[in-house]
This record gives sequence, C-alpha cells and structure tokens, in this order.
Amino acid sequence: MESSQNPENGDSAKSHFSNFLSVPKLTEKDMYHVFVSFSTEDSTWVHQLILKLEVTFPSIKICSHDRDFTAGKTIIENLTECIQKSQKILMVLSPDFVHSRWCLFEANLSVFQDCKSDKAVVPIMLKPCPMPLYLSHLTYLEVKDEHFFEKLCNRLLKNYAKETEDILVHFQSSLLYGGKHMLSLAAVNENDEEPGNGAFSDTCVPDPLKAVVKDPEIYKKAIRLINNTPTYVHVLNSNWTKGFVIIFLCSVFMSSIYTFTLACSLLVSWYYFMYLPICLFAFGLAIYKLEYWKKKRLKIITRNMSRRTGEANLFLVELSILAGCASNSSLDFVFVSLKECKTMFQITFEHDPELEKCMWEKAMIQYSSDYANCMARKYFPHSDPLAPGHLANGICFCQYVAMQIKQGYWP
Repeated sequence: MESSQNPENGDSAKSHFSNFLSVPKLTEKDMYHVFVSFSTEDSTWVHQLILKLEVTFPSIKICSHDRDFTAGKTIIENLTECIQKSQKILMVLSPDFVHSRWCLFEANLSVFQDCKSDKAVVPIMLKPCPMPLYLSHLTYLEVKDEHFFEKLCNRLLKNYAKETEDILVHFQSSLLYGGKHMLSLAAVNENDEEPGNGAFSDTCVPDPLKAVVKDPEIYKKAIRLINNTPTYVHVLNSNWTKGFVIIFLCSVFMSSIYTFTLACSLLVSWYYFMYLPICLFAFGLAIYKLEYWKKKRLKIITRNMSRRTGEANLFLVELSILAGCASNSSLDFVFVSLKECKTMFQITFEHDPELEKCMWEKAMIQYSSDYANCMARKYFPHSDPLAPGHLANGICFCQYVAMQIKQGYWP
C-alpha cells in the first residue's frame, strides 16, 4: 500500500484535530455518527482509517458491515437500519466497490432514495474508478491528497452550510456518465406473433432508472406517449386484401396440381407444360410478397415508434434521460445531459427564439431516438464530428445533428 494512501500517521494528528474539532452529539434516533460503505477487498485500508478516526476521536461511533451488522438479518435489513441510524454515510470508492453487488446502492435504490435526502454522503476515492451514477453530482475526497485526513475530519465532524473550494476536490459533474446505457426495456407484448406497436409498462419507474428519475410522472407521460403511437394501416394489410391473397394462393396451388396431373396423363397438348412453371412462379411470388409486406409493415411501425419516441424525449430530457427505439419491442435508455447542446441551439438562433424552439423540437423528434441507440451501443455510423462537442467520452447531440445534416438527412 502506498504511503500516500496510509491513514495512519502517528499521534500528532490526534492532538491536532482533537483541539479544533469535536464529535457532534447523537440524537435520539441515531446510533452512529458515520456508516462506512466499502468493498471487502479494501477492508484492510478501511479498518486502518476507522482505527485512526476512533483513536483521534474516542467518542465517535462508526458502523461497518463486517463488525456491526446484526446476525440473522438480511443484508438489506441491516443496510437500511444502519443507514437510518447514522448521521452520515462514508463511501470508499474503488473498482471493487463499483463492481460489488451490495456496496452499490443502485442494487438497493429504494433504500438510498429514502436516506439521501437527509443524510450527508461523503465519497472517498481510494483507487481510480468511474463514479457511480447516483454519486456523480457529489464531490469526493482524494486519498492521495496530502491533506486528505484533515479534510475528511472536517467533512465528517463539521456541518457546513456551503462547502468551500479547499475542503473537497470537485468531481467533473455528470458529463463523465454521458451516454451510460441504463436499461433495455422490453415491450409487454414482445411475444405477439403479429408485428405491431410495442406496448411498455407505465405503472412505475424501473429500478435502473430510479437513480435519476426525480419525477415519475414525467417518465410515465413519456411512456404513454410512445404507447399511443398511431397504428400503421395500409390497404395491403387490410383484412380484405389478406383474404384475397389467401384465395389467390389457394387457386394457384390447385391450378398447379391440376395442370401437373393433366400433363402427366398426356390428356392435353404439350403447351400445358408451360403453364406449370408459370403457376409455380406466381405461387412463389405471392409468398415473397407476403413476407415483403410483413417486413415493410414492421419497418414502418418501428419508424413511427422511433419518431414518437423522439417526441417523448422532449419530456425525458428534463430527467437527463433519452430513450431509443431500435425495434418495435424494446427501448434503450441512456443517461445524458443535453443542456449544453440546447444552449448551442439558443446561441445559433438567438435572434429568433421561436425558430430556435422549432428547430430544437424538430431535431429532438427526428434524431434523439437514433442518437440514444447509438449511445447505447457505443457505435456511430458516421463518426466524423465537425466541431468539438460537449461530452468527454462520446459524440454529443448537437454534433450528431450536424453529422446528419452533413449527410443530407435533415428533413
């Protein structure tokens, strides 16, 4: 373990901090000052840090899962109880933490959502790793900072109305998570034999989206909009046409059998042999047309749903979410903020606010669904952006629109 990451540095820290900081009193509903969430792979370092805190501040009460969880209770029950009874939550971030099943509160979002409104969360970056999405709006302490322990003590034991710049190292906002694929939502009618508009559940917000969906009604409104995609009706798909095609196929099939029988029995002239391949060709062509109409209908349904998904994205973008309709039976959701991209539209059309609004809505309806699909799959057909974008790890929406215009796809 690197010395810069070693929380133990002697008794000088104890005398220094104990003179200027005091441990706050526990309220009636609290049992601990701090609940520490960490991966067992990092337990050695974490226990050294806990020991140093307890030696420096003998009255501090710290809870960790490996020593304070109650035997016989489930992990979720212990987790809920310990968080609720702690004043603050300390998260020790590392690759093992991010990939841990239980350290990530994304696995227990209902617990975290209930607690985060009145619980201070203090992230510590022990080893470089992506910030969990639900923590991306917070700042973290860097272990390699030479003043790490001092900043940690200040953050744990003092209640600031507003954190100053020299207390915490600021995280790079949610842009690091731009394009994060959050969910593939299957339609409730995905197993229907007849291709049609997909229908998606709008009764509640799926768990993977709860970390960012602050207003469930916006999500439900967007899903209802997609569910109400107009059904594509074409004369080739009407019941009358289908009945006619079935009768035609039966007629061709029976004619082919009759002709073949007559030809084989030599009861008719030789030219009847010419009628057989014609009937077989017509039969094959009819089958091909049926398949073609089916694929054509599915393609149009998906296109209509994609456009309607773009309309739904006008609401979802308020939640920093975009939906992409890649097929009639599934939606892909990605986490991405379009604030900077919308600002670019405002700058471009600053002399005509109505035109700016119109162009933004037109771009969202036309391209946001396909853009979300590309972000979810980390693949862009034309990866040649014209100008710098607003995402650190991908192509932003206004770049994507510019690429489409360059290809001549602007409607």
